[in-house]
Amino acid sequence: MNAENYRTIIQSYLGQAFAKGLDFLKTSIPARLEGDNLVFRAFGANCYVNQDGVFLNESNEEGPKGVLVSLYVLHAPSDEITALSSWRAFRDLPNTMPYWGAFRSNTEEPLIPFVEKIFSLRSKICEWLGGYIEDNTPGDFAFVVFPLPKLPLLYIFYLPDEEFPAEAKCLFADQYPFMPVDALADIAEYTSRLMIEFAKKGDIP
Repeated sequence: MNAENYRTIIQSYLGQAFAKGLDFLKTSIPARLEGDNLVFRAFGANCYVNQDGVFLNESNEEGPKGVLVSLYVLHAPSDEITALSSWRAFRDLPNTMPYWGAFRSNTEEPLIPFVEKIFSLRSKICEWLGGYIEDNTPGDFAFVVFPLPKLPLLYIFYLPDEEFPAEAKCLFADQYPFMPVDALADIAEYTSRLMIEFAKKGDIP
């Protein structure tokens, strides 16, 4: 898909979203208002959204991440996020079977070589992506991150030992499947890529 097609899709989603009104969007995202800009965190960056586009760290995002942010702005529900206690694997969400293989290959498996590095950086990753360490899970360590304000992801990791290799899993909050499943898969993939880049550099990309 070329840049013009991405721009057209982003503008379509934003047009539908802004038709709901700024007050609604401020609550549903949630975001703060700076003039006509809705301001929040997205993919570890400062995000500004207005009717002209999506801006991450002041750069106009006219690619896939811009599409995902604009789609989130359109679909984010008005209800407040509640306590997170129930999680589902991607393949357990409705209508995900066609995407499961790609999800595993693009979101979970690429993390495996970096599990030990991610373990050492887990607190910084949580701070950067607005998350927290989660102790009440299987695995050797786990954390919840928020690539988008109302879209938490639970990552569960197993460190390698003499018997078993490292492993990584990404789960979705049971009560928040408000995005199309292909978009959920893409959001998780980009989040994993960010963590891998962080692990390689040892700092915010």
